[in-house]
Amino acid sequence: MKLFHILRRIGRKIPGQTLYENNKKGLEEKPLDLKDKIISEDHEDIIKSLNTTSSRVMLTICPTPIGDLRDISIRQYQALRNADILACGDTRLTSLLLHLLNNLTFNEAKNILFPPSSIPESSDLDEYKHCLAGDLMSHTIEMIKKVKEEKNRGIMVSLNTENHEQRTPILIKAMKSGIRVVLVSDSGTPLVSDSGYAFVKDAIKHGVSIESLPGPVAAITALTLSGFPTDNFFFQGNMPKTYPEKAEKLERIKKNACTSILYESSDKILKTTEAISKVYGNMHPIFIGQELTKPLERFYRGTAGEVVQQLKQEIESKGEIHGEMSIVIAPIAVVKKKNSINIDVAKVLETLNYYVQGKPRDIVKIASAITGWSENRLLKFMIKINQKKDPNYKESESEDDTEDAEDSEDSEDK
Repeated sequence: MKLFHILRRIGRKIPGQTLYENNKKGLEEKPLDLKDKIISEDHEDIIKSLNTTSSRVMLTICPTPIGDLRDISIRQYQALRNADILACGDTRLTSLLLHLLNNLTFNEAKNILFPPSSIPESSDLDEYKHCLAGDLMSHTIEMIKKVKEEKNRGIMVSLNTENHEQRTPILIKAMKSGIRVVLVSDSGTPLVSDSGYAFVKDAIKHGVSIESLPGPVAAITALTLSGFPTDNFFFQGNMPKTYPEKAEKLERIKKNACTSILYESSDKILKTTEAISKVYGNMHPIFIGQELTKPLERFYRGTAGEVVQQLKQEIESKGEIHGEMSIVIAPIAVVKKKNSINIDVAKVLETLNYYVQGKPRDIVKIASAITGWSENRLLKFMIKINQKKDPNYKESESEDDTEDAEDSEDSEDK
């Protein structure tokens, strides 16, 4: 990738991992010389593109990696470097990101986690007070020029749910004055389960021209890994903290009858998965992606009951589960009867199988009356469920019942 060839040519004597650890201890920013003759000779076309942006765009929504530093794109790097103001969730993380990009080769970046598991121990880099606190935009413009000359970046401003009401009007005024602002998240795409919505909404209201760069989103990454239908899905954001709230939200999600994606913290993932198992049933398929795109990436897939056991085994062996968790819930198998009531067929079979003591043929007869499905179709569906629950389950155990069901269907057709 030419971007990392450029960064390698810039020059650095500190090995990648050492540089990363030094940044975690405390970031000391240094000016970066991009006028190196070797760079301009070998990569003149790329350097030119890095210094060219649309003059009409005043706000850029810029994603950042969700685990692998190499996922940064040239357009994202261009936006970060050319910004007059970087509106960040955490200025320390954005500063670390810029420093790493400017000092690592592509191969060195392979071993770097971004964002890091812990926030770097460095002083707050929020430059709002001495750059934007005044009423004169001329002062802000002069400060931007000074910071770019000294640090080769725009000024960094913290923008979050606690201060956005105070700072949004000033940033909009800056953009209307011709100052380019880049909205940056700590991880992934801004606004997706992240702050920034109110800021973008107000910018649109005041006629600010906006562009959004494509980039990493944990929800979409998890969806494509799940193997569940992708033509109709619903992103549900973060799960509530208490169990009753979790159960209530899951009941609402279940009614959507489409693939659903959730975010959950690692310390609450087991309780949330148990709630899914209770609401959807033990046999309902789910997928959990842990630490997506990172070297320690791991997947949990199977029925809700199986995934609960997988998580318990992980906790038992390692003591606890670490990292960000993305949950994908498969859509329920739904039929709609004449009275327009949605019925979860898997849940019906699971319940009858638990409470009714009898042969599969007896169970499917009852299930057929409830769901409207044919007995043969229900038997085949039950076989699939039993095979997922018990790999040693043999289809031959239900062959006689299947034949009886087929005969029954033939007689009904006649």
